Amino acid sequence: MRRAIRVRGERMCHAEGMRDSETIESELMEISAIADDTIKLQRIIAWCASHPDEVPFALHQLMGRSDKNPPETP
Repeated sequence: MRRAIRVRGERMCHAEGMRDSETIESELMEISAIADDTIKLQRIIAWCASHPDEVPFALHQLMGRSDKNPPETP
């Protein structure tokens, strides 16, 4: 069964087994803090394989955050 939640004012549907958004965000923040890109990629792949039902939510969170912090140009 799917249920809708609100994330920053937007409706999103997710599976019943999804963990709370704060837990997901904290795990993603830990991964993003890893300096080595190879290790970071490995952790992202492992996280996605471990939590496949949460990947759409994580992508939505990351896409929304990228608008607020544009990359610095040299």
